[in-house]
Amino acid sequence: MTVAADIISKDKRGLRDRQREARGEAILEAAFALIVEQGYDALTMDGLAARVGISRQTLYHHFASREDIALRAILTLMDQGIKAIGSFDSALPPTDRLKLIVRWMLDSRFQPACAALVKVRHSIMTYKSHPDYQRAFEQRAAALSAIVLSAQEAGQIRADLPSRLIVQMLLGLTSDASYEGLIAAGKTTQQEVIDSVIDVFFKGLQP
Repeated sequence: MTVAADIISKDKRGLRDRQREARGEAILEAAFALIVEQGYDALTMDGLAARVGISRQTLYHHFASREDIALRAILTLMDQGIKAIGSFDSALPPTDRLKLIVRWMLDSRFQPACAALVKVRHSIMTYKSHPDYQRAFEQRAAALSAIVLSAQEAGQIRADLPSRLIVQMLLGLTSDASYEGLIAAGKTTQQEVIDSVIDVFFKGLQP
């Protein structure tokens, strides 16, 4: 193969990879939209292929099953969370940074795609045993634990509680599936939920 032919071949492979990646992202976006509109139980490979405008065969080239798509959707949201945790100013006092992160997590929790997945979390519990999910979960928990430890060492929050337990409680509060029911019943608002969780959680951690 000549140098020119080799370059052309690499460009073609690069183009195919970009096209495949773009199609995969389009499939996930369509999956999020269908879950939001119709619920996870209504998500089918036929419906998803029609939504994206591709054949079932093409869809199966990207994802092996509906469960594979749901897992990728969950991992996408978790990856966004991991990136967000690292994006807040590390020069801020640890507690201030932690409050900003928790507020971001709660704001994200009420976004349509995330809220839809929280609503059906009992249907997707099996994904928690998947190695990719466990790796992402541990990565997110470790990033939060590091900030919690810094806050404990600075005397800003209680040091008598295990940092990982604090993180686990925090993750539980930010993924509670009952908030929508309270909001729909007119007992609270989305903003009240966010403000109250932050207020009660951090006051309970005061040394």
